[in-house]
Amino acid sequence: MKTKKERMEIPENIPVITPEMMDKTAIEIAKRSAGRKESPVKGVKEIECPSCGNSTMNYADDLTFEVVLAGERIVIPNLTGLKCSKCGEVAFDANSTKIIEKYTTGKPTGGYELKISTVGGGKIGMYFPKDVLRVMKISKSEKAILTPLSNRKMVIELLNSTA
Repeated sequence: MKTKKERMEIPENIPVITPEMMDKTAIEIAKRSAGRKESPVKGVKEIECPSCGNSTMNYADDLTFEVVLAGERIVIPNLTGLKCSKCGEVAFDANSTKIIEKYTTGKPTGGYELKISTVGGGKIGMYFPKDVLRVMKISKSEKAILTPLSNRKMVIELLNSTA
């Protein structure tokens, strides 16, 4: 009788990652890291977070910047800066900010048009495009904070986002 592993066939078109490939990748990452300037906030521990007020912001070298500009999703991994272990607030250092600016400067911010309609009981509701719901992984059970910035602008921040 064949074992489960012996019965499972691996299609030929699926690449297999070998230990040699892993070693080669580790060497390439080390080379890239060697050429990077050291973060000016390296070693910083337990400073006050501007969002939650706790002294839980520490140096991190595994931060990711993610944004959607004009319909293009930009993800920049392996950045350095500070991260709050309590609320997750992130502050990128100068080196990381330069990298972020390199990939985002000059791109239009764009935006999505929402439909605002009457819900009932003197309230109104906003209908988000399906693309926004899908990309941000928003479900109808989410809660959010709406912060008016002016009489024409507002920020909506998700509280219990699954993203």
